[in-house]
Amino acid sequence: MYATLSRDAYLVRPELVGSLSSSQDSKFGKRKTVNMSEEVAQELNRLANLQGKTLYSLINEIGIQALEANRQGFGLDEAVRAKKLVQSAKRSRMLLVNQDLWYFSSSQAMKESKKSWLKLLRDIAQWEANVYLTKDKPGKSPSELAASVRNLVNEFFWDCSEMSLEEKTGENENMVLRLAFVPEMPMEHTRTLFKFFEGMFNTHGYAAVDSTVEPGFLMISFKRVDQKAPATH
Repeated sequence: MYATLSRDAYLVRPELVGSLSSSQDSKFGKRKTVNMSEEVAQELNRLANLQGKTLYSLINEIGIQALEANRQGFGLDEAVRAKKLVQSAKRSRMLLVNQDLWYFSSSQAMKESKKSWLKLLRDIAQWEANVYLTKDKPGKSPSELAASVRNLVNEFFWDCSEMSLEEKTGENENMVLRLAFVPEMPMEHTRTLFKFFEGMFNTHGYAAVDSTVEPGFLMISFKRVDQKAPATH
């Protein structure tokens, strides 16, 4: 079932399209009709009423925004995802800061207050793991967990140029995380990220069994354990 939307009607049944279009063509000049599912049309109609707009003006507004998004090189779906990302970042108390300033600050914290800095990192990692990796489903499978980690890295680690997460199933559930960042990332900051990802996986019952930490590069092998791994320092 489809509904047809015109300037002078909220909902027009499909069987009325022909007569409506012809009468409007003669009275107002050439007009266009927009066909969409009845369910979507009803939701748009309710939204227009809530905003005190006509359905015609609301659809035109949506069209203008879609055209502007296209001029900027992205679609409306990307704009919605970006808005959700910003809201999520705000809720988690994230800030946009200069990359060099962030690298310097975290490196200094690692050097001067290592114990306090690592405790803070672990607390944040556990929070991130519970909010972003678990959401409403605490018992995620290894594949679901891996997908969540990939999504987290893609959304929030803009300085990560390459990322892979291999799942090794069988008698032992293992994962191997590889992250390549920008070459100017200092060693202390890379170590900071190591502790962050280690803490996230610890929260989901994985312990780090092998690792390579170099400036701007991380490789961590995780093994599934029965209980959450203790914090490492």
